[in-house]
Amino acid sequence: MRYGCFWLCVVLGSVPAGAQSVISAHSGTIHYIEGDVTIDGNGLHPKFAEFPEVKSGQVLATDEGRAEVLLTPGVFLRLAEKSSVRMLSNALADTRIAVIFGSVLIEAGELLPGNAVSFEVQGSRIAIRKKGLYRIDAETARLEVFDGQALVTLDDDKVTAKKGHRIALAGDTLSDEKFDVKATDPFYRWSARRTEYIAAANVTAAHVASNSAFRSSYSGGSAWSCNPYFGMYTFLPGNGIYWSPFGSAFYSPGMVGTLTLSRRPFFGNPGFGGFGYSGFGYGGRIRGGMGGARGPAVGSAPPSLGAPSGMSGARGGGGFGRAPGGGSMGPGRSMGGRGR
Repeated sequence: MRYGCFWLCVVLGSVPAGAQSVISAHSGTIHYIEGDVTIDGNGLHPKFAEFPEVKSGQVLATDEGRAEVLLTPGVFLRLAEKSSVRMLSNALADTRIAVIFGSVLIEAGELLPGNAVSFEVQGSRIAIRKKGLYRIDAETARLEVFDGQALVTLDDDKVTAKKGHRIALAGDTLSDEKFDVKATDPFYRWSARRTEYIAAANVTAAHVASNSAFRSSYSGGSAWSCNPYFGMYTFLPGNGIYWSPFGSAFYSPGMVGTLTLSRRPFFGNPGFGGFGYSGFGYGGRIRGGMGGARGPAVGSAPPSLGAPSGMSGARGGGGFGRAPGGGSMGPGRSMGGRGR
């Protein structure tokens, strides 16, 4: 089944298109793809703001492409090129995924009570215990913890993996060694850009959720929330601010009251960037851009064209397609234009 962000916001919320809708039934919404991505060997070609699912038992695989999947609220799964995973269980209370091939990054922004996320690779099980950033490589059979904490189990052997530790998963026993969390690669940096774009969508979504006219569509807890202006989902913390390990901020509806949008929303490139804001202020001070990796200062994009200024993605990430005049939101499919 494909989910459309605009359709969900209007129909499920039964409120105007600016309102929030929430994915809450299960894990496995495919939020973004670029390049060649398949489910059980069938190619994925989602339309703008349409989100397929990977269901229990299905295999999601990338060839010369990458993918981003929403698991329990606040937990992102990202697949590198030539990687594959099998969804063993998509229940929120027991989300289990087998990493078959390649590399995956897990960004856990929040682990809600009653939700659980774990991964299996070469006979080992990795249970995510705290919010943070984790990488699993199937070929080398190892887990790297950039931030957070995970419990790794292999038969009767158990290891609690903490920040800066790499766990070797192959063999009869688990081994633990330190690694440099500052050593990154293109897949890591692409994941960081994806988080920046989603954090930008969070600002407008949180503002809408904090508006009394739309509160009936927002439960008040942490959730995946549709931002129809951006044609994508974002993460809304239940309270406070979630700071991603990549440095991006996600505001709760209550916290976003300290922000003031610097401009009225403008309509971007139809079918690509959609609506967006050109910037926001904090404590009366205007900040340049909303998390773009490169991109001009606030206000440089013509109001009638382009993505929100300051959100020009470095090459290879994004999801809002190319837009003239204001820099690019990055290539890709599902959120917008085709990758290149």
